[in-house]
Amino acid sequence: MMKQINSLVSVLTRIYSQQGQIGKILFPGLILLLFCFFCSILISLFQLASRDSSTAVPSPIVLPSMGIGLTPTPLFNFGLATFTPFPTFLAPSALPTLTSPPTGTGTPTQTVPTATGTALPTVTSPPATAASSGSVLITTVNKAMEYVDLQNLGNAPVDLRGWRLVSETGSQSCTLGGVLQPNDVLRVWARKGDTGFSCGYSFNIWNDNQSDPAVLFDAQGKEISRFP
Repeated sequence: MMKQINSLVSVLTRIYSQQGQIGKILFPGLILLLFCFFCSILISLFQLASRDSSTAVPSPIVLPSMGIGLTPTPLFNFGLATFTPFPTFLAPSALPTLTSPPTGTGTPTQTVPTATGTALPTVTSPPATAASSGSVLITTVNKAMEYVDLQNLGNAPVDLRGWRLVSETGSQSCTLGGVLQPNDVLRVWARKGDTGFSCGYSFNIWNDNQSDPAVLFDAQGKEISRFP
């Protein structure tokens, strides 16, 4: 038997060595396919022989009935009557949709006109009216910039303590102070300016759309000058 096997192996080895490159790749596959084919034939023959030689399994011997005994009581009772199902939870209701409150209209803010690059022309009235005893005159009223210029045209200093500059249309009054030297000009700002005297108002007092004369009163309430 061993000689036959060795002889078969030698033949196969010689055939394999004579094959080209492609034949050496296909030849082992062909040998393996033949081996599987013969193995399947042997297995089928073995199963057929086993089926013929098998004997019938003897049926079990049934003992005579011992009669009806008592039904044992179950140790645990899992009947439906004693089973408490888990509670059914209600599905959570959807949260209400919140609508954003209407957007309120903002309180309008007062727009303060500011001076542009081109200043309004400064109107110098022909000599402003003044009392015979007064030497301080209103020379300029700039409504856009909200200031008034006062000039002392006399030869002596003038004490402005208690004097008032009034916007006649709106009746806004600004109480002055300090001493105005001869030929000096005092700039009076309705709000707050860099130089001069500031009345401290938080809004405009000179009306740009209609006539709004500036009137200067001394400490005794006497009108000294008016512009225009």
